[in-house]
Amino acid sequence: MKSDLDHLMQERGIDAFVIIGTENDDTDRSYITNGAHASATVVKKYGHAPVLIVSGMEVDEAAKSGLQVYTFHNFKLPQIMKEHAGNRRAITREFYGNIFDEFEINGRLAFYGTGSVMQTWKRLNHIQQDFAGRIEIVEDEETDIFQVARRTKDADEITQLRESGAKTSQVLRATRDWLSTHRAAGDAVVNSDGQPLTIGDVKLFVRMRLMEAGMEDTEGMIFAQGRDAGVPHSRGEANTPLKVGQTIVFDLFPRPIGGGYYHDSTRTWCLGEASPEVEEAYRLVMHAFTQSMEALTVGQPTRELQELVCDIFESHGHPTPKSTPGTSVGYVHSLGHGVGLDIHEAPGIGNFTPSQVVFETGNVVSIEPGLYYPEKGWGIRVEDTVFIDESGHAQSMTDCPYDLVIPLTG
Repeated sequence: MKSDLDHLMQERGIDAFVIIGTENDDTDRSYITNGAHASATVVKKYGHAPVLIVSGMEVDEAAKSGLQVYTFHNFKLPQIMKEHAGNRRAITREFYGNIFDEFEINGRLAFYGTGSVMQTWKRLNHIQQDFAGRIEIVEDEETDIFQVARRTKDADEITQLRESGAKTSQVLRATRDWLSTHRAAGDAVVNSDGQPLTIGDVKLFVRMRLMEAGMEDTEGMIFAQGRDAGVPHSRGEANTPLKVGQTIVFDLFPRPIGGGYYHDSTRTWCLGEASPEVEEAYRLVMHAFTQSMEALTVGQPTRELQELVCDIFESHGHPTPKSTPGTSVGYVHSLGHGVGLDIHEAPGIGNFTPSQVVFETGNVVSIEPGLYYPEKGWGIRVEDTVFIDESGHAQSMTDCPYDLVIPLTG
C-alpha cells in the first residue's frame, strides 16, 4: 500500500526518489498522484509527502492529486533553458540542482519512470557525475518499492477495483444475453437476417458496451473459438464466423477510460451445445477453480496454489508445467497474477514464484485455471479477479454465470 513506501525506503536505504516526468503512460506515477492526468515529475523525500512539478498548463489537473504542486517556474526552468539553450546536460544540472536545494535532498536517490532508455541512461549518468559527493543514484531491488507497495490495495483502491469489476461483469452478462438472441442454421450461428455472426461482430458489440459503461479495451480482448481457443493468448480472428458447439474463450480485461484499475475475467462458452469431451474437461477446470478459491489462505506461498492445480490436472492425465515443463497442451500457464493499475502485477502465482511470495490481506489477484488442446479444436479457461479480505478469504469481484452452454433461440 502507499502507506508502506516510507518503510520500504528506509528498509532499502533510499533517502529520496524521483519519478521522471514524461508524457508516457506511467502507472507508478498514476499510483502516487491518485490518478491525476499530469506528466508530472514526482519528488518524495523519506518521511515527507510527495510533491509534483509540472508545467503551468497542468497545475489544475495535478492539484486533483491532493498533493503539493510546484511549477517549472518555481525552479527557474525557463530562465535556465534560455541561458543554456541546446545544452541538455547543463539544463538538467541547473534544474535538478534547484530541486535538490529546495527540498534539501542529499544522500541515496532512486529514480523511476518511463521514457527513452538511452536518454534516461545519459541523464542519470550526468546527474550522478554532476552531483558527486552530494547524491548517490542507487539501484533498487529487482522487485522495486512500487511493485511491493502495489501488491496490496488500500480501501480506496479496492473501491475502484470493485467498480471496474461491476462494470466488466455487466458487459460480460450483456454479451452472454446478446449471443443467446441469435440462432443456429446448421452449424453456423446467424443473426435475425440469416447472416453469419462473426468474432468481429462480437468484439464490436463488447466495445460499444464497454464505452457505455465508461470502460476501454486497451490491451485487446480475447474472443477465440475452436482451435484458437486452444492457444491461450490467441485474440481470435475478426472475420471468423461463430460455430455451434465450438468452445469460445472470452477473456475481457478493461480499465476505466483514460486510466485506472483493471479487471480481468474469462468465461468459456459453447453456443447451442457442447461435446461430452468438452463438458468433462469443463467440469474439471471448474473443479480446479473452486478448489483454488477454497484453498487460498493468507501466509500461504502463492506457488502452492499453482502446484495444487497442477496436481488436480495431472491426476486426470493432463500435462502441466510441473510434470512437463514447456508443454503446449493441457495446462500450460500459471494460475494467476496481481491485478491493479497494470493488468499484470505482483504477486505471481506460478511454479517458479519464489517461496517467500505469500498471499496477503489486500492482494487482488486473478485465478484462472485452464486446459488447452488446439489440435482437438478446443480450449477452456475460467477466470475471476479476487480480493483477499480482512478475514483472509478470497472474494470474487467478477459477477457472471459460469454456465458453459449458451442456449440459442432456435
